[in-house]
Amino acid sequence: MGRLLKRIDGIKVLRRTRPGECGGTDAYQDTKAPTTIKSKEMVLFEAASALGRDVSSGRGVEEAMDFVSAFAAPSGPGTFLFLETGCRHRRDDGPELSWALIREDLFPELTDLVADLGLAKKNGFHSTTHGLPRNFGGSVSIRYASGEKISFSNNQSPILSFDAGKRIADLFREAMSRERIPLPDVSSLSRIRFYEKRSDGFTEAVLTLDSDGAGTNRKKSQYLGTQVFESENPVDREAVAAIKRTIEETGLLAQRGLPRSEYKGTGCDKILTFFFVGGEVITVDGGRVRPPRIGDGFFDVELEMTTRHRSRESKRNKGGGASSVWMITRALRRSRRRERSSGWSRSRSGRSSWLCIPR
Repeated sequence: MGRLLKRIDGIKVLRRTRPGECGGTDAYQDTKAPTTIKSKEMVLFEAASALGRDVSSGRGVEEAMDFVSAFAAPSGPGTFLFLETGCRHRRDDGPELSWALIREDLFPELTDLVADLGLAKKNGFHSTTHGLPRNFGGSVSIRYASGEKISFSNNQSPILSFDAGKRIADLFREAMSRERIPLPDVSSLSRIRFYEKRSDGFTEAVLTLDSDGAGTNRKKSQYLGTQVFESENPVDREAVAAIKRTIEETGLLAQRGLPRSEYKGTGCDKILTFFFVGGEVITVDGGRVRPPRIGDGFFDVELEMTTRHRSRESKRNKGGGASSVWMITRALRRSRRRERSSGWSRSRSGRSSWLCIPR
């Protein structure tokens, strides 16, 4: 891997894993990464880090936080925000996750905060120690309209101080209390369409929702050299309710205008289109940048619509059916996470890929 990095102009290898080494460290520096940013127009903010602090330092309960993950990106007429905070030392509480689509542009304030925290001074340094659990360290990725970027990571130790993490979290919490852009209620969904265009064919699935809470999924797909395959299957209330929960919990309807991901993926285009009783239509592109913690929302809905549906009751009655479907779904999730992490986007495990060097 070190030899691969040496071929990339401007990359200085600081440390690399020896052949056969378990738990080794790969580290490099992008010597062309700027340590001062001239642009005042930020277009994407991503920061996630464990926070260096002494739990017994006497800080109040409201500051019991040792991890923060924050994401901001323009989405349609507003700004999409995501915030996760947590404290591993408080087992009674899980992580706090929230998202919002606010009408106001938050980037001028974020630009000032990033400059005040001096995040550009760490630009270009990346270190990965293999085998560590998530949330030991962190990563930062910030884009500007000028093309300038701030990108650094280390999964061994915090990359943000407690005070820096708290200032980021405080800004996001306050911003989420501002005016929000109204979104249609998922209870008024009438139809969901998934479409994937590939170099070797296409897949289309249309889930029509019934008044009783169930639905019907009609699917068409074709691969190179084959005929169009068509199927129609019922979708029970439990599955429909799960899809609606996913849409709400991951903020899918608020993601229609997120920036396009720099990672080209597998060369296929995917879209989800949501149709509502009142006539409103929202289309969400699968190739957009999303917060890693809720980034699986699009893929979860895709899986529900493109895998063959039977009622969950019939799966249970047929013994191993539910188990096999669950195992296939789990394998697809793992494959999708590996695919998403391979373009230097952060995966849920907190590890980063070396296949594409950020600039």
